[in-house]
Amino acid sequence: MAQARTQPRESAAPRPGEVEAPWPCWIDVDLDAIEANVRAVRTWVGPRVRLFAVVKAHAYGLGAEMVARTVLAAGADGLAVARVHEGVRLRRHGVRAPILLLTAFAPAEVTALVRHQLTPTVTLPEQVPRLAAAARAAGMRLPVHVKVDTGLHRYGAARDEALAVALAVTRTADLWLEGFYTHFATADALDLSFAREQLAAFRAACAELARRGVRPPVLHAANSAGTLALPEAHGDLVRVGLAVYGYRATPAVPMPFPLRPAVTLWARVARLLDLPAGCTVGYGRAYRTTRPMRAALLTIGYADGLPGSHYRGGYVLLHGQRADLIGRISMDQCVVDITHCPQTRVGDRAVVLGQQGDDEIGLDEFAELSGSIPHEALTSLGARVPRVYWQGGQLVATAALGGEERLDGAG
Repeated sequence: MAQARTQPRESAAPRPGEVEAPWPCWIDVDLDAIEANVRAVRTWVGPRVRLFAVVKAHAYGLGAEMVARTVLAAGADGLAVARVHEGVRLRRHGVRAPILLLTAFAPAEVTALVRHQLTPTVTLPEQVPRLAAAARAAGMRLPVHVKVDTGLHRYGAARDEALAVALAVTRTADLWLEGFYTHFATADALDLSFAREQLAAFRAACAELARRGVRPPVLHAANSAGTLALPEAHGDLVRVGLAVYGYRATPAVPMPFPLRPAVTLWARVARLLDLPAGCTVGYGRAYRTTRPMRAALLTIGYADGLPGSHYRGGYVLLHGQRADLIGRISMDQCVVDITHCPQTRVGDRAVVLGQQGDDEIGLDEFAELSGSIPHEALTSLGARVPRVYWQGGQLVATAALGGEERLDGAG
């Protein structure tokens, strides 16, 4: 599926991919695109619906702290993470907005969760007294959300258990039942009938809570796919992950407004090779040339996020033209056929994911070649690959997720 392309900058300042990058491969992260996507979702859901940007797993591999700053400045009301340490890290970087913890937490993490004012998702009765004791010790009333499982069968409590947990929270002075929610299993499918069944089950659970005198102020169900495909599911809050970064989960998800892809993965040409017919390339001699070929060695491999499966049908863009991958992909390098691209020189930049010229390798296509999904493809980009942040036509920061994130000004 074709993704909306980032609008060209009018400034004469360097654009992503045009600077003299000092790395073998790198990821340009377009913060302007992320900001535009948040604002577009904000307009789509309307002013009465809160928007929480999902920044778990290093913001889908793009760097949570920089992304968090950007989405909050663009109008997101809060953030969502999957691990306690992800929320703690954001707090230590100065984030003061609400942070919802979407998944399970260990008893040993309760003190840190409360100290850093994360909002936990509660699904088990035994979590209630533990959280209450920690909140009491901290001298605060802790907001919590309860999650009801309506068919995903993942983290979440069955209906009757969720109702019981929600009621237990309301009877606990040190806790506040801020939210009640569920999560769709098939909102990214062409057939939305099961998603609508889930929504009906969720509404029935909310109605039962109300019948018992409990009305949490925040009821929510929609992830990115649900936000785009099921406006009736917007509720009081939407939890938007993939769409923030400019992508949709499957081609079945409608596009009621354009999304701007935020990621370009680059590598450089390290060597040019003249290969005779009958020559083998790469480990296992899995590829054999059938004609004389001009090839280029690129400084990117499976440790950087280019899956080994891409050597069957994968390609990169060089000078705006497709260059097929040949031979097995190594940990740090790969080889492409540039016979049709004689202008290629050592040092040239190749696009492995993203747009170059009039062509584009979309995230959906990249993921399909990997036998995976867009979410997995993004989060699998190598931690050692520098993330290079662009905003307003300027290179503003770099980060290396393989170690501690660096947020130095890059100019």
